[in-house]
Amino acid sequence: MKTLLVVDDHPIVLEGIESVLSGQGYKILKASSSSEALTIAGHIDGIDMFVIDLSLSSNTDGLTLAETLRDRGIDKPVIIYTMHEELWNISLLMKADVQGIVFKGETIDELIHAIDIVGDGKTYTSPAFDSRRREAMQTNGILSAKDIEVLRLLSDGKMNREIACAMDISEKTVEYHRSNILRKLCSKTMPEAIRRAINLGIIH
Repeated sequence: MKTLLVVDDHPIVLEGIESVLSGQGYKILKASSSSEALTIAGHIDGIDMFVIDLSLSSNTDGLTLAETLRDRGIDKPVIIYTMHEELWNISLLMKADVQGIVFKGETIDELIHAIDIVGDGKTYTSPAFDSRRREAMQTNGILSAKDIEVLRLLSDGKMNREIACAMDISEKTVEYHRSNILRKLCSKTMPEAIRRAINLGIIH
């Protein structure tokens, strides 16, 4: 029986994961914070894998916790299980030294599948993450820095004239960037483009 340490700061999520994975034959240990996870990992031998939330309520995150575990000589596979699909988080996860990534918005079967694959010594990213990664990479590469700056000002409710003054460009250039933004984000209206940009994490 493999032992998994699940780290999540939401008690209901912890209980739900424990219930499902226990039914799959795994022994589940639980931690609600990074410090608790480090204490458990340091005192209990035989942990085979870590399932860690990306966002933790303490002054750290799942990726930092994974790095700290490795620094302490606890080099076991890590699966990041997260609800955060924003562009900046996708970028972080793409560079992360972890063995699996699954979104909480997917079915619990996807997490079970990831655990099975990673347990066999392989790496795994879920279809939803792969799709989000492709979308994020394409969009991030398309919008220029000036496009993003104009978009950010538009999202703040600025008018073309105000944007032109703030960026020291002509109103005609602002219109050029507006057209670019709509085209590149495949949007018909600026509110739609702004919503899409926020969802992708291009702007906050």
